[in-house]
Amino acid sequence: MNTLPRPSPPRQSELAYAGILQALFAGKVKFGSFISQSDLTAMTGFGVGPVRDALRLLETEGIIVIHPRSGIEVIRPSTELARSTFQFRSIIERFAARQFALTAPLQTMDDLIALHDRAIADLAGCASDVNLSDAMTGLEKDFHAAITASLSNAIVDSAYRRLHLLSQIVRMNGLVTRHTAEISIGEHLDVLRAARARDPDTAESAMMRHLTNALHRNLGLM
Repeated sequence: MNTLPRPSPPRQSELAYAGILQALFAGKVKFGSFISQSDLTAMTGFGVGPVRDALRLLETEGIIVIHPRSGIEVIRPSTELARSTFQFRSIIERFAARQFALTAPLQTMDDLIALHDRAIADLAGCASDVNLSDAMTGLEKDFHAAITASLSNAIVDSAYRRLHLLSQIVRMNGLVTRHTAEISIGEHLDVLRAARARDPDTAESAMMRHLTNALHRNLGLM
């Protein structure tokens, strides 16, 4: 009897990478600060080799800058970072929205619409001043990842993983209220319903409107 091969366990460098990111998003390492490699090895519990490999990857992704004499500089969320990130996302996602509308299975669309409908229902019980940033991060990922995946392009997938990470950093200090969440979910649904109608032009326009509004919300302009 043939059995499926077991997936390889994650390498130490992959675990160190995840540990460093966890420290960043938990606030143990401040964005815009300097930190040493030895501090990170102590914080994550991994050895020098895995941490060094993880740091090389994080530098490639633009999350840190390694200064030979000054230590490791963590990027700071900024207006320029937000603009650059959303500009790159718009280049990818406007075409992804068209492809999604033309090729995605209707069941995929229906599942995403149902997911968003449940999210709206869940918001009804939330206080108006509660920060829903963490809850919206998962929904944003599900929505945008599904649409980008419709391009079936491994290079785009790799670039988009970095963009998603940068988008999380941009949103780090943002407040997502119930009202803001409802607007964002409504914009998602505009894209999904246009795609469900197999209307790529409207889906593309709705995606561009969502990304533009999301940038403005992150910059405090809406």
